[in-house]
Order: sequence, then C-alpha cells, then structure tokens
Amino acid sequence: MKYINIISLIIISLIFSSCGNNELEKNQDAVYKSIKKIYTLNSDGSINYQYQHQLKYITHYSFNNLFGESFIVYNPEQQELKINKAETKMLDGKIVPSPENAFNKVLPHFADGVPAYNHFREMVVTHTALEPGCFVDFDYEVITSAGYLPFLSGNIILQEIVPVENLEIIVNISDNAKLNYKLVNIENQAIVSKKEGFTQYKWTFENMANLKNEVDESHVQSYLPRLIFSTVNLTDAVSKLYSKDDLELSDDIKTFVKKRVSGIKSEMNIINELQTIAGKELNDFHIPLEYSSYSIRPLNDVWNSNGGTNLEKSLLLNEIIKYNGFESRVIMALPTALYDKNIGCLKGFGHFYIQVNVDGEDIIISTDADQSNNLAFELKNAVILDLEGNSIHLSDIEYKLESLFMANGKFEINDSGDLSGKLNLNVHGVKNPYLNYLEDAENAKEIAESMFSEEEITDFKVLLFDNTKSEVEASIEEKEIWKNQGDYYFVKIPTSDYGLKGELLDFLLNERQTALKLSYPINESYNFNISIPKGFNFVAPIVNKVLTNEIGTVRVEIRFADDSIYLKKSIKINKVEISPAEYGSFKNLLDIWNKKTYNEIILKKVL
Repeated sequence: MKYINIISLIIISLIFSSCGNNELEKNQDAVYKSIKKIYTLNSDGSINYQYQHQLKYITHYSFNNLFGESFIVYNPEQQELKINKAETKMLDGKIVPSPENAFNKVLPHFADGVPAYNHFREMVVTHTALEPGCFVDFDYEVITSAGYLPFLSGNIILQEIVPVENLEIIVNISDNAKLNYKLVNIENQAIVSKKEGFTQYKWTFENMANLKNEVDESHVQSYLPRLIFSTVNLTDAVSKLYSKDDLELSDDIKTFVKKRVSGIKSEMNIINELQTIAGKELNDFHIPLEYSSYSIRPLNDVWNSNGGTNLEKSLLLNEIIKYNGFESRVIMALPTALYDKNIGCLKGFGHFYIQVNVDGEDIIISTDADQSNNLAFELKNAVILDLEGNSIHLSDIEYKLESLFMANGKFEINDSGDLSGKLNLNVHGVKNPYLNYLEDAENAKEIAESMFSEEEITDFKVLLFDNTKSEVEASIEEKEIWKNQGDYYFVKIPTSDYGLKGELLDFLLNERQTALKLSYPINESYNFNISIPKGFNFVAPIVNKVLTNEIGTVRVEIRFADDSIYLKKSIKINKVEISPAEYGSFKNLLDIWNKKTYNEIILKKVL
C-alpha cells in the first residue's frame, strides 16, 4: 500500500508538472502550442488554404476578450469553407466539440455599405467549454476556384499577439509553377521536397515571442519577422490589376468633370478640384486587395457606386486628370525593406499615388484633396514603381534636399505681458505647403500659424516660395503671454507644429520593445531675441547644453544681457524610424529638448 501511495504521488506530480506553465507561458494570457498554415496551388489554378492551431488558454481574459471566437472571411461565390475541427479539451480531459449554433455567418466589416462586396461572408466560430488551462484544436480549409485569384502569394507576419511554441508554414505548388520568397528580419531555411506532382516548401519556427504593441509604431511594421512569397514576379502581379477597358470613362463622367473645372485658370486649382471629386465626394471602400481578387472594378462602376478602393480612386483620379490635358500616371510606393522585384506580393503593404506634371513640375499627389505638399519628399525613402513594375527615380533635389524648419524672431514684452515683434520662418522639404500656396498664395500664412494663431499675426509677407522651400515674415502681437505666480512671471517659448511638437512625444517611456516611427524628418531650430520690460529681472539659470549621439544633436543656449534674453534651440534627428536599441539615445535628446526650464522664461518683478 505504501508503494502504491508513493507511485500515486509521483503520477500526480508528473501530471501537475506537465500542466504547469513553461517559460514561454509566463505572464501570458494564452499560448499557441502550434500553428500550421498550408498553401497549395493546384495545376488547374485553384488554391487551397488550410489553417490549424492548438491554443492553450491561461487566463480568463484569454477567452472572455481575446480568443473566445475565431473569424474567417471568404467569398462563397468563389470559395468553399470547410471546418474540419473545432473542439475544446477541458482540464479534466473531456473533449467538447463546438455545437451547430457556434458557427454563424455575418457580413465582414469592410463590406458594410459596399454593395459590390455584400455577398462576402465572415464565419464567426464561437469556441465553447473554455476555462483556464484548456486547449482548443481548430482546423479549417478555404478552397478557391480556379481563376478567382490570379496567383498565389503571402505576406505572413510570423508573430501573434501571444507566443507560438511551434509554427509551421508549408507552400505546395504544382510542378508547372515557380515560387519566389524571402524572409525578413529572421533567418531560417526552407526545406524543399518533391511529392506527387508538387514542390513543397516548408519552414518551421520555434518559440516565437508575441507581438508588442506600443504607441507611435510604424504602420508598415517593416521591422517584424515575416515570410513573403509569390508564384509571379512584381511586374506580372501588377499587370493583373486592371485592363485597358476598365479605365474607360463614360460620357457622363466626362461631362460632369468638364463642368466642374470650367472657368478655373490655375493648374493646381484644377488638380485640387479633381482631387475633391475623386477623393472627397466618392466614398472610401476599404477592401483589401486580396478580397478584390487583386483587380479593380471598371471605373464606370466605381463612379456609379459612389465609392472605391484606394487603387480604384487613384486610377479614376488619374484618368480624369489626363482627360483634362495633364500628363500623369499612377505609381505605387513600397517599403524598401519588403520590396523584391521577383516577389509579386501585393498583400498588406504598398500604397497608390499619382505623379502629375503641374506648371512644368512633376509632383506626387494622392486622392486627398487636403494635401499641402508634394508627397515626393515623404516617399523618397520608399521604392516607387509605375504600374508596369518599372522603378521610378525622383528628381535629385527631392532625394538630396534636407527637410528643416527654422524660426528667427526679435520680440519685446511690455510690462503688461504683451508680446510683439517680427518673425522670420524658413521651411524646406516635407513640411513646405507648396500645393496650398499654388492654390492660393494667402495659404502661405499657415507657416506662421504653426506657431501663432491667426489673430496674433498682424502682418504677413512671402519672401520666397517654390516647390522645395519657402521663407515668410510675420509681425506678431500676442496679449498677456505670461502667467503670474507670486510676482514670478512664466513665459512659454513658442515652437512650431511643424517640428517635434507635432509628433506629440512629450511623454516618453524609459525603454521600448518596438521601433518608434516619426511622421517626418526632424530638423528644427529657433533663434529668439526677447527684450523684457523695465522693473523685471531674468531669474532662470543660464543654459549652454549640447548633446550629440548616433541619433542626432540637440543644442540649447539661453543667456541674458542688456535687458534682453537670447535663446537658441535646435534639434536634428538623423532617422525617421528609431529601433529599440537606439531608443535610449533618442530619449536622451528629447529629454533635453522637452525639459521644462529650457522651454520657458522666468521673470521676477523687482519692487
């Protein structure tokens, strides 16, 4: 009996130890024990996709909020969905299959209000009998009819919101096809084998950490580990997007457009009116390219449905621009880290724009009628292609010009706390509102309005304005700019929304686990001479601070002489995307830039 009890204790201990969380499960709500994704391109062009996972639920949050349901989007007119398994293994070992009422079809959110896609369905699978420590086995297939998808491709981020112990990706292609692929931000080798008329590519990954979500991440997420593959090259993939007949404009469209631009003299105003038609007055249909079978609807259908995808609206805008006598073409911008001309994957990245010649200059625009500048400055670090897959090189000035914002001012504060003076502003590159200026020269005032309100700008003059840079001068009058706290007067130093202020990075974490993405290059400087009224002293300490590191340089100089405060501030960040390893250096620069005593003037009234 004694030995039986000992054996029982050992067995119980082994059971509990096997159920205990391993290192990957610590501080996690759930863990995928395994995920398998199998893509198969058959010889007739049909495509099978099979997905399998075993998920361990650890906390109540895992099934109440994260993984209580699974979602599968498909087109029932061209695709068949088969649920092979959806069952839960409870703690006591009981297997509970999902009942019939756990499978419900709904309209995908992207198809809401888009009649052309109202036949799509999203299968919502509700997982049952969930409890901490249980496992769900889930297995389904989507079988796609031949001809619906013009090629097989994938853009797979290899991390999930919880860790994955074992990840397996298999791509099977028939012997008459070819697969191009690459791994990004991770190293691994494909195991290639031949079997029954197919070539199989297999990748396995172990102990994949979970995705980290933080503010100010790059939307492109080019820093994540991923697998990209396709059975066609990029030129062939792009060629499937539309046919010449799709681009025909009806007489109704031509008549409407001609009437709208009739009488408009400025070329930029014509372009802006056409942007308004295609961009603002047509609804945005957020249909991912893979659900539109990597193609567009004819532009007449886009027009008649009063809405379109980014690509459809870009092509429509391009055609009505050309109809009005301009040279233009649709282009595509891809992240450099994800680009490979041999891999025709259009899923999950890339955006469409129009390159148009306005007043003899090539500029890049979008369907956004409110854009203020040539988008070439924003896209110069991307790979830019035309819709034949050819690379496009921007002008040398757009690649070489350094974006900057520079403000020089001479001000006076009177004994009532009112500020007045002159301000000279220079903007180069990405923030230069050139298109707004072409539309109406008065719009150049917005440069000064990035620092002061319209009411505080009493006079304004444009000294220089072209497609790369601008210089403006403004007279400023601002009432009672200081705050009085016990005869100490605090004056906040003005800065521009065109610089770091516009990034809203006043509060920074001590460290990051993901890359931080700035909207634009940062290179801003201020040089102010501020006279203070009689009977007041400057009481803040003199400052002369400089820090240079691999990310950039920050300088702050504040001194006082002859009843005037002389302030110089500048910061330059060399990178737009800051890696976690670089974040500490970046934060050191911003801690100086944002330091409260470096951003205000403190005066003391002398009795």
